[in-house]
Amino acid sequence: MNDQREFWNERFGREGYFYGTTANRYLASHIDTLLPQQTILFLGEGEGRNAVYALERGHTVTALDAAEIGLAKTAMLAQSKGLELSLIHTDLEFWNPTQQYDAIMCSFLHLYEPLRSEVFAKALKHLNKGGIFVGEFFSIHQFSKMTGGPKDLNLLYAADQLSAILKTMPCEILELCEMDTQLNEGLVHNGLASVVRLKVQKR
Repeated sequence: MNDQREFWNERFGREGYFYGTTANRYLASHIDTLLPQQTILFLGEGEGRNAVYALERGHTVTALDAAEIGLAKTAMLAQSKGLELSLIHTDLEFWNPTQQYDAIMCSFLHLYEPLRSEVFAKALKHLNKGGIFVGEFFSIHQFSKMTGGPKDLNLLYAADQLSAILKTMPCEILELCEMDTQLNEGLVHNGLASVVRLKVQKR
């Protein structure tokens, strides 16, 4: 995992914000529907665009990432708006949650199996009853597109695969679909992209 950490630190170490400072539209749409003053954890949050969006709406926010440069820029972005959040510097392989959350969210989280299933299981375990997990991921149909995402099919997602994983977990699938959407996120997530969108609620 050190190679991945170095990759993301190099990417986030460039001038400016690699994926911009505007929140992912899908995540933002669900942040906007939350009850006031929720506790939210963002996994693989990078430079903080989603976390700071939630902070601006009055939520208590924690951002987790393996890349320390990304977390430093997350803190800077929050501070530039007079806001504070909690930071967790760890690789998801070693993530050991110590509290419960009302919502856990992520955008374009690239994980191999079995880590992918392990992270979903941990996330659901550490959601409060009725809490939600929301994620947008690149689908397997993104492989041939040049609008972002890894060129490794094992890091891409399919709705039927996610459904099979989640059927074994204590949750209700509220939304699970594959679709094309226009991205406008920083330097590389631009144009038509194939994504999987997921929203589940803990029973």
